[in-house]
This record gives sequence, C-alpha cells and structure tokens, in this order.
Amino acid sequence: MEFETTNVFQKNYKAYLDPEIRYIVNSGGSRSSKTYSILQLFCILMMTEKRIKISCYRNKRVDSIDTMGLDFENILNSQEGLYGRFVKHKKEATFTCKKTNSVIAFAGTELVHKALGQQNDIIFLNEVSEFSEDVFRQLNQRTRGKVFLDFNPSAISFIDKYRNNPEAKFLHSSYKDNPFLTDGIINTLNGYNPFIEGSVSLNDDLIPSYKGQPITDSHFPPPNKENIRNGTASLYMYYVYCLGIGSEKPNRVFSGWSKCTEEYFYNLDKTSYYGLDFGISSPTAIVEIKFDGDRTFYVHQRLYKPSSSMGMPLYEYLNTQMSPRLDPEALVICDSAKKTMVTELQTGGILAISALKGAGSKIKMISQVQGFNVVYTDTSTDFDTEYFEYSFKTDRYGLVTDDIDDRNNDHLLDAFKYGVDYLIRFLGIVFN
Repeated sequence: MEFETTNVFQKNYKAYLDPEIRYIVNSGGSRSSKTYSILQLFCILMMTEKRIKISCYRNKRVDSIDTMGLDFENILNSQEGLYGRFVKHKKEATFTCKKTNSVIAFAGTELVHKALGQQNDIIFLNEVSEFSEDVFRQLNQRTRGKVFLDFNPSAISFIDKYRNNPEAKFLHSSYKDNPFLTDGIINTLNGYNPFIEGSVSLNDDLIPSYKGQPITDSHFPPPNKENIRNGTASLYMYYVYCLGIGSEKPNRVFSGWSKCTEEYFYNLDKTSYYGLDFGISSPTAIVEIKFDGDRTFYVHQRLYKPSSSMGMPLYEYLNTQMSPRLDPEALVICDSAKKTMVTELQTGGILAISALKGAGSKIKMISQVQGFNVVYTDTSTDFDTEYFEYSFKTDRYGLVTDDIDDRNNDHLLDAFKYGVDYLIRFLGIVFN
C-alpha cells in the first residue's frame, strides 16, 4: 500500500519514530498538507500496530467530523480496496481497522467531561490555538504515546512555550511543500504576495528576509506590481497563508498592550474587581482587574470554563473550586443580559452586579478601553489569544469596517470591558 505523500508526511513520520520526541507540532501556511499528512500516517499506523487508540480533536465535534473525519475517509477512498479494511461507526465518529482492531476517533472538546475521560495512545489536536491550555494539559496527561498538534500562525497559541522543550519537534511547512495543489489554488495564494516572486526567504528563526537581512519598513523587496494592480496583494495574507508565519492582523481591535508576571500582578497593592461573562457550552470567563489610579488597568485571567462542565452551580464553583478564591469583598461585574444568573450569584454570597449596557454599548466600551494602558499576566493564555484575534470585519475590498467580527472568541475581553466600563463610572475616571 503506497500513498502519494508530501515531504510534510516524511517529516512527521521521522518525528514519530524518534523515541526522544513526544510532541510533534506542525505550523505553517494554508494548503501545506499538515493535517492530511498526519492522517495518512495514522492510517498506516492503524494497519500495522495492534489495538492502538487514536483520538483527533477539534474544539467542536461537528468541525472534527466535517474536516478531519472527511479527510480520513478520503484517504481510505484513495486506494482501491483500502476502505474495505476498515469499519466505520457513524454515530461514534470512529473507524476500526479489521485486521488490528486499532481505532481512530473524531471528537470535540465542547463536552469536556467526556473528552477528558478518555485514555489514548496517540492524540491529534487540530487547530490547537482553539483549545485552552487547561484542556490541552488534561488530554496530554491521559495520552500514553505521541501528541500531534497543528495550527496556522494567524493565532497566538500557548504551544509556543514548548519551542524549547527537548521532547517537542516543531515542523514548519507552506503550500510549496504540497506538489498536489491545483493551479487555481496556487494562483490564489501567489496573488497575496506584495513583493516580486522569489525575493523573500525565511531565515532559521522563520523571519522573512530580503538579500539576507530581515524585512523592515525601510528594507523590503521590490513590489509585485501585478498583484497590487489586481487588488490581491496583502502582506498579512502573504505572511500567514503563504509563508506560514505569524503576522499582526491589520484589522485588530486592540494593540499595544503589554505583559507582566502573575507575581507582579498579585503584589500590586490595588483593589481587585472582577469582570464576568456567562457561558454554558461556551466558556464562562472571569478576569481580575486592578487600576493603578492613573491610566493603566492590570488584568489576570481567573476562569475560562463552560458552566455545563462544572458539575455544580456557578456560585458554588466560585466559592469552593477557585484557587486562589475570589476576594469575597470584591465586586463582580457581570453580563447584564443574564439577570437570572446574576441573581443566583447574589443568592450564593457573591457580590455580583450587572454591567450597564445599552445601544452601541459594545463600541462604546471598546473606545473606553482603547484610551487606557493595559497590562495582562503572561499566564493569561486565553486572554492573550482573544486579544490578538479580536478584529473588525473587513468588506469585500479588504477595507476595515466599524463592525466587530463575531467569529472570534471574546468571552474574557467582554468580561474585561464590563469591568472597565463600570470602574470608569464608579471611580469617575476622566481624561482631559
């Protein structure tokens, strides 16, 4: 049985065979064959190793089935007679190899208690930037063998902290690693390039360079006049989807924030307030906020967990499961759309109050936050991801609009905005 593979497959296979490597992390641009190559490897492992359990996760089960599950089925259909070697269980979203009894499952983590109750030999976290670090830790500690991960660099991920881990192998790829793309896809991706084709290279640190020097505002290649004339050139799209490296979104809502350590935050001799955004299947988010009395808000992520997975009422969870506990004398400013939930917190002894929201309040809160310095703790990983991804919509011409793109998570940012808006009113903060 021979598959048509890319060199991305070969790199992953080599890393899999290395006994010193546990984490195999694939990052890179669009259409580089990252996900497909990993699934090809899994297909081969299932036919050669007995009774192994492989679980492939996305943030949502439906996305896992519709993307990875479909890719795996396409792999089985790519070779005559291969599909007949497996049994598909549609309801469970699994495939079992008849010869070895090895199983691959496609699952989501929205039902956290179910996902975390599973033991696996191998796991694959597809688009790992969608996952919280806590979910990753729980899945990781329940996995006996290799941990595969992949992500596109348009999102910041806690996985970057593993770059210096000796058990981690980072593999970078781009669409040029995939010889099986159609001309239409290649032409679309090439159209993003704002520079003359072939003028940009990546150094060992994946920094885009021109003539051996990093590209800057004053040192850059000649422009790609055709792409610019066609209106397809985009530095952001080129860096992220073609080169497969991170780049700041031009339509980001917030920028210029900085980080501090958790120790520094807790040593600040300032009053703590909390912002809370309710979630049932989506995360309930809590941030702790301190104001320095001048222009700076300090923020620390305290909770990012769906209330459906807590196993108890939210007020009970906050009173018994938080470490450290919330300050019982501190105000908790909550999403005003959930008045019943605010009342339940009050009944449970939490000093909860509703945020003040009205017509245009989201844009107003954003404008207020933009007027301050914001410093958040370096352990606030989900807050960090939301901060980098929170964006305005763009129109069909690529121009930034005044509307918020609601496809990105903003649970912690909403909690933060509730707190800031209340404190501006409560403390009477005015800028001249």
